Amino acid sequence: MSTADLQSWFSTISWLNLVDWTLVGLLLYWIAQLVRQSRAVLLVRGFLILVGAYFFSALAQLTLLYVILDKVLIGVAVAIPVLFQPELRKLLEQLGRGSFLTELLPNQPLEQQSQICTDLLEAVQELSEQRTGALIVLEYTPLEDRAFSDSGVVLDAAISSDLLISIFAPKTPLHDGAVLIRGGRIQAARVILPIADRVPSRQLGTRHRAAIGITEQSDCRCIVVSEETGSISLTRSGTIQRALSLEELKLMLTDTFPASNTLSQIPDWFKKFFLASMPRNV
Repeated sequence: MSTADLQSWFSTISWLNLVDWTLVGLLLYWIAQLVRQSRAVLLVRGFLILVGAYFFSALAQLTLLYVILDKVLIGVAVAIPVLFQPELRKLLEQLGRGSFLTELLPNQPLEQQSQICTDLLEAVQELSEQRTGALIVLEYTPLEDRAFSDSGVVLDAAISSDLLISIFAPKTPLHDGAVLIRGGRIQAARVILPIADRVPSRQLGTRHRAAIGITEQSDCRCIVVSEETGSISLTRSGTIQRALSLEELKLMLTDTFPASNTLSQIPDWFKKFFLASMPRNV
């Protein structure tokens, strides 16, 4: 392609084309992030391999393979709504909640996130050593009140290890139930979570079943400290990892700790319409 052809092509591009391409790029990025956080990434990889083999068979004139792959891809295209049903449902839920918009906003400074994670780990370590039962929910995408059996007592307090230890201390008014961490703050305590019907082991108590139950229904993580043994567990997507060391938990939190977004500069009318499920105090 000559220089004149390039100049002619660029001259046909309008600002609407740039907006169009930018929106498509953001849409593809959002879908990629959504798929990457689930098992669907393996299905996408397999689908791309089939597509690659399909085009290769066409170029190489492998007639029989081309015909077979053509029929297979048609079947896969028909099955996509079934195969990706959880991801499609999650995509529509995020559209309805407006949570996909918050992912495009500036996050907390890394230093603040690190301090929050440190305070959280210190509290978990102390609770584990004292064998004090604890259940901490880390919100990743906004959770609606109906996700809880009881939304608990609103605190809206800064995270500190001393406060978390005090909340879960036996015989205190807020010790029973879970603590909800939202946007880098302790949003509520004494939150009652839904109980999972199916658990991997009958030895799991109510706290562990509650942690599994809430992560089955929403995008969050739950830290559980056993009252009987002091062992530390982490649940995500309905699965539980038990008997974690503090270092293992630290690595998991460092990789996936939710950062709060800066929403204070967004007009109230925009938040009420597009971010209806977000907390009103942002």
